[in-house]
Amino acid sequence: MTKNDVLEDLQRKILNEELVPGSWIVERDLSAEYGLSRTPIREILNKLVILGLITVQTNRGYQVRQFSFDDLVEIFHARRAIESACARYACYAKNLDIDQKIQSLREQLLALDIKKDGGSKAIMLGNQVHALLIELADNRYLKEFTYKLSSLMKLTRNLTKNRASIEEQSRQDHLQILDALERRDADACEKLMDKHLSDTCKALADTYVASLTTYYD
Repeated sequence: MTKNDVLEDLQRKILNEELVPGSWIVERDLSAEYGLSRTPIREILNKLVILGLITVQTNRGYQVRQFSFDDLVEIFHARRAIESACARYACYAKNLDIDQKIQSLREQLLALDIKKDGGSKAIMLGNQVHALLIELADNRYLKEFTYKLSSLMKLTRNLTKNRASIEEQSRQDHLQILDALERRDADACEKLMDKHLSDTCKALADTYVASLTTYYD
């Protein structure tokens, strides 16, 4: 396997909790499992550290990161700052295919049956809306920041299992954002993105608190 293959496989295992939060990752075990020497394995682990998926514990090694709900809230605060800016800059893009992409995403969002699929397709299409704005913003630093945040968001997803109830409102938010982008209304696009992320964070918080209440009852 190549280093990229190993990196992707480890990311998948962490995000799917095959490597559970708090578990230790041993270099020599990975070296034997993937058939790579310790040096490339260490490079891969350092990339996972940069992505925020694992941490380095002094004199102990690498550990799969454990997330709290406070982490989720802080990630959303960061997303609001970064992705709202991306939404504004996207409206200034000169991409000739922008309107076709907007229309395609709009049609797919309108055709969703969220109750039937549990919100999984809505999440996928919502991610595509966010990715389009980041692409159109055309700022490599904002893109790097959002790449790390997207990895962290995937890792925190298991904190709140019930997403279907949230995705219907998200669909409406994404449709409004696409409308603002189509009009090239930078002020509206920025404000709509900020509100969308703020409302989603609040909805996730409510779902998380409700799950704790159910558990302790």
